[in-house]
Parts: sequence; C-alpha cells; structure tokens
Amino acid sequence: MRAAQSLVLLLTLSSMGVSSTSWAQTSEADSVEGPSAEEIAEVFAEPEQALREGRKTVAADLLMEIANNPETERFRAEAYARLGNVLLDLDLPYSALIAIEQAMQIDSEAVASSAKIAIELADKVGDTPLLEEVFAQNVGLDVDAATRSRMAYLAAREAQRGGNYGTSLAILTMVRDSDPFFAEAMSLYGVVLTLQGRPTDAIKNFQTALRFGEDKQKGDRFRNLVLLNLARAYYTAENYPRAIEHYAMVDRDSRQWAEAQFERAWAHFRLQDMNGALGLLHDHQGPFFEEAYFPEAYLLRIHSLFMMCKFPEAGKQIDGFQERYRPQLEAIRSAGVLSPEDFFAQMRKHVESGGSELPPMVTWRFEAEDRFLDSLTAVKHAEDEMERLRKRRTNPFSLQAMKWVQNRRDAIIQAEGLRMRGRVGLMQDKLQQMLDDSEMSKLDIMQLETRLYQVASQTGKMPDAKRTVSRKLKTKRGYRHWPYDGEFWADEAGYYRVNARPDCPTGLQTGE
Repeated sequence: MRAAQSLVLLLTLSSMGVSSTSWAQTSEADSVEGPSAEEIAEVFAEPEQALREGRKTVAADLLMEIANNPETERFRAEAYARLGNVLLDLDLPYSALIAIEQAMQIDSEAVASSAKIAIELADKVGDTPLLEEVFAQNVGLDVDAATRSRMAYLAAREAQRGGNYGTSLAILTMVRDSDPFFAEAMSLYGVVLTLQGRPTDAIKNFQTALRFGEDKQKGDRFRNLVLLNLARAYYTAENYPRAIEHYAMVDRDSRQWAEAQFERAWAHFRLQDMNGALGLLHDHQGPFFEEAYFPEAYLLRIHSLFMMCKFPEAGKQIDGFQERYRPQLEAIRSAGVLSPEDFFAQMRKHVESGGSELPPMVTWRFEAEDRFLDSLTAVKHAEDEMERLRKRRTNPFSLQAMKWVQNRRDAIIQAEGLRMRGRVGLMQDKLQQMLDDSEMSKLDIMQLETRLYQVASQTGKMPDAKRTVSRKLKTKRGYRHWPYDGEFWADEAGYYRVNARPDCPTGLQTGE
C-alpha cells in the first residue's frame, strides 16, 4: 500500500514540474559515486581522535577546516554533518542546525540520518523555516517514517507559501495521522483547498483538524483558528447559515473573536438580514476595539443602513468613518516608510516592553501572530548563541559559526520586516480606497434622498415604507426595559441586537 501511494505521489509531483530527483533516489546515470568508507575514515581520522580524547573544540576546528578545504570538497557534506553533532555537544544548537542544513543542501542523501536531528534543533531554536526549502527538494529522502512525516509537513508549508498548491496537497498526503503535527497538516490542507477555490472539499479537512486537535490537546488558540477557517470555507461555499453557526463558535475571549464577528456579519448581510449584521457590527465601533483595525466593519454597517434606506443615519456614519480613519491613514503611512529592520525592531519593542513608535492598529495586527512570534523567538536564540560564541572567539570554528548565526538572524529580521511592512502598505492602499469610495457613497445617498423628495413634492407626502411586521414590546415579569442610548458594556459585547424596520418605500431600489 505504501509503495502504491509513493508511486502515485511521484507521478503527481512529476506532472507538476517537481524533479524526480527531489522525490526518489537519484537515477544511476545522474549519480556521482561518493567517497568510500576507507576514504572517509582516513579524512576524518584526526577529528575523530580529538573527540575520543574529549577535545571537542579542536575537533570542531578540524571539521571546519575539512569543510572549507577545496582538496576535500567531496567530503564537505559529511564534514558539516559531523560538525553539527560536535556543535550540539558544545551547546551551540543554532550553529549545529545551520551546519546540518548546509550539509543537506550539499548532499541530502549522504547525510539523511541527520534530518531527524535537524528537525529537533529547528524546533528548539524556533527556526523550522530554515529547513522547509531543503525538505521541499528532498521529500523522498530515505529516513524513518516519523521523520519523513514531519519533513513532509514542513515541505508542504514551503510549497504553499510559494503558491504551488497542487504540490503542497500532494506532499501533505505523506503526513501520518500519528504525527504530532497531523492536526496542523489537515488544517493546512483545508487552507490550500480553499485557496484553490474548493471550499466544499476543504470542510472535511478542517473538521478532521478540529477532531485531532482536540485529541492532541492543541489548545484553544488552535481550535479557534481552525473554527474561523472552517466558517470561511462554509461562507465561500455560500452556505451562510452553517458559516454563521461556526463563526459563533469562536471563543468570545479569543484573539479571533472580533474578526469572526465581522465575517459573521457579512453572512447575515448575504442572507438579507440587515438587523443581524448591524447588531454584530455594533461592537467594532465601541471602545473595546479602538486599537483594532476593522474599517471594513464600519463600511459594512453603512452599507446595511443604506440597504434599509436609512439615509440620514448612513450619512452620519460615513462622516464618522472618515473622522476616525483619516488620522489612522496618516499613522499607517508613517509606519510604511520604516526600513524592514526598524519595523521589526519596533514590533519587537512593542512585544517585549509594551511601547513602540508604531500605531496601535499596526501592532494589534502582528503582536499575537504566530509567524512573527516564531521569528522573534529565533532571533532571540540567535543573539543568545552569538553571545556564547564570542566567549569562544579564540577558536577558528567559532568565528565561522558566529558569521552563520548572525547572517541567519539578519535574514530573518529582513524577511519578516519586509513582509510586515508590505502588509502595512496594503492596509494603506486599501484604506485610502475605502475613504475615497465613502465620498462616492455620500453622493449615492444624496441622489436617493432627492428621489424621495421629488415623490413627496408631487404627492404632498413622503412615500410609505414597505410594511413590516410590528409587534408590541412586552416586558417579562421581573425585568425592566429602557431604550438604548449608546452604552457599551463589556459583558454585553457580542450580544447586541437591532430591531429596526426598513424605511424603503415601495418601488425604491437601493441595489446591492
């Protein structure tokens, strides 16, 4: 069965342009004969002797010399792999990880046994992205089943980030249900299917992720993220009632709750339930989400009022939207001119000390993001190891290892700073467009109001609104009722309800 699955996966990857050498063993015609066991023993005799005598730093220097010597280039992969093991013994896990990653880049098959150690080190320092590219090129490496499963998950993430969705799905079939990251793999499978425009197919994968996440005790954060993606899949499939049901399952005290409420409001809007949308969007204008960034929620509220022909209130809301978000646009624009390094440094300052020069709507977006927090963890590990390497500066290997770790640290900061700053640039462009569009909405409202007044001038009265069911409010025994006057209460967030009647006269079409 495993052989059949492997053959199917090989054919799938080949059809997607993935080289067969990255899946199966290199063909005999393309293979280069590696060094013999006798040659390896001879080249590495001296560092092995140093290790037997307990002189680890000397062994590290000798292995670094072999790796950098053009005359022993055939042994570079083996030298780096052995060096990684020595650096690990010297309590230099980041340097060890980089050494093994370089060995795998040179000849992954020759050092396949180091893949498991590399994954353990990457987990320890928080830098699994370092291995994703090399694993994506070597998903068929001859390793044990558990290691292959974890490699597949990391390789699939690399393929997904690169937009190679079909490849990502094919690789994810290699992740075993006994793998500790199987729940995450199924969640990623659902995300990729949704990105491919197959939300109905994605639903079962998100459901599987929820089930295994519960079994493996992945925690509330994982559950809420999967619930949010499951609700999105239902929404994309236009199953709005089921989308509403799953948006409502997101925990009220979770980071994803405000986003779930906003998207849930869209589902109500699609079902022509404007009151439902208005009730859910009430929280986003309150004081509890002043630092959050939800201009779309403000606009959806305006659009809902517009659909109900409540033109005066919609006009007021447009003025409120512009008053609130024009200053935010300027703040976002100022953040977008920072260098990637400065942007990362400011986000780091915000997380570690609670203060930065970035505006709240920017920090709110990234301060609890897994990807940024993982990169921050890796940077901290790198800096800690660099400090320990400085104490060994008399050893030649430490100078090279210091350069490796510093370059990796700088690369993470540059990449993450660019990514986050790019997101802020998109925020700026989108908000500018929304502010411009809100001016056009005011013109639409004025035109519709003009039509109402024209009818009134001809008939002598305003047109009657569409008749709706009117019920007399009854107060239960032991309860009091008073009209809403704009209060916001923390324990009422998420429970506000709106019961407004549309003001649209018969024959007036507001459009959608």
